[in-house]
Amino acid sequence: MDRGVIASPGIIHRLPKGFQMERSLSIDELRYYILYWDKVVIPGNNLVYIGLPEEEKLIESGALERPRVGFNGRFEGDQVTNAILSCQSLVAKDLVKDKTTDWVVHQLGGECLFPNGFNQRRNIIRVDLASSLPVPTGNVDIYELLEFKEKRKDELSSLHAHLDDLYEQVLSSVDQDLASKRAISDLAKSIGDLDSVTKERFNKTGKFDLSAELNLSGKDISVGAASGAIIDFFASGMTLPIATIAGALISTIKVQSKATNTFQPANNNSKLAFLSNAKREQLV
Repeated sequence: MDRGVIASPGIIHRLPKGFQMERSLSIDELRYYILYWDKVVIPGNNLVYIGLPEEEKLIESGALERPRVGFNGRFEGDQVTNAILSCQSLVAKDLVKDKTTDWVVHQLGGECLFPNGFNQRRNIIRVDLASSLPVPTGNVDIYELLEFKEKRKDELSSLHAHLDDLYEQVLSSVDQDLASKRAISDLAKSIGDLDSVTKERFNKTGKFDLSAELNLSGKDISVGAASGAIIDFFASGMTLPIATIAGALISTIKVQSKATNTFQPANNNSKLAFLSNAKREQLV
């Protein structure tokens, strides 16, 4: 099954009157989406269109889709803000129901923000993977990135599979020995393998965090693991190191239960949303 991501075109803040555009997505953030997902959808609209770096070339290559949400009538003040902030949700509400692709909503920053009508407060399990996913930076042509993605599709598929195994392990058992589970060691090897081949191919790479917000009502919770017990167990958080076979620390995993705003149309999916941040340092 293909994996798809629906992202916002930038970081936008609601103000008492209107909105503030902090910035649009960087080219490195676009490469992150393109490398780790099979389909990348970043909606726009006909009121205020937020352009992206190298947008035309990315669309032409098939790496990016930019569906445009059309709004009719006159919009002023908060109406414009609400329309802009709703584009991701309007497109995502239909895509997340698609059973032929594993679609997930993705935002940048520390918390997901959804407009009224798409927002639901609920308990979730959040799994934070720190500074782990390598992405080429600098002067990298999109076709060069796509060639690498195709050549290394086995490593990328393995990473996604081991991430899914980890999420299932977290949701299916309340276990103090989570660090010793096979899912952790398999994920460590997968990250290490991908990091190695990325550094071999590209002169400069950066690292991205990845946070997954998991559904406590999803299919991956076992009969014996009630959601209340999982919430209590992870309430104070659990941080685990991820190391290679040689013992070198490559990342950490933090698992924590919390109440947060979630994307209501994804209620039947095990992964409610993803968040990420790029690490600014580059490895030469």
